[in-house]
Amino acid sequence: MDLFAESCAEFGLTISTAKTVVMHQPPPSAEYNAPQINVNGAQLKNVETFAYPGRTMSRNTRIDDEVAQRISKAYQAFSQLQTSMWNRHGIHLNTKLKMFKTVILSTLLYGA
Repeated sequence: MDLFAESCAEFGLTISTAKTVVMHQPPPSAEYNAPQINVNGAQLKNVETFAYPGRTMSRNTRIDDEVAQRISKAYQAFSQLQTSMWNRHGIHLNTKLKMFKTVILSTLLYGA
């Protein structure tokens, strides 16, 4: 049974086995064992580093540090938006929300 593929299908996601790779980060005290993940009968490739927009992550990257850094960048971006746009009464809420989604969410996702 391919639970990963089934779960993705439930959300309407399509997995390209040619493009999808796996990077496993075990706990610091655990020994590294490469996972064997199959999707639709094809085994996904294990990688040591992963290129993500704005960052190259490795198995040694501490995810807590990465999340804290992205939250900090998003906070800085929101502070700039707040003074220049968010507090202005002449701008429609819909426009403000579009700016929020564009600037803040992309900062959280990509660390840009």
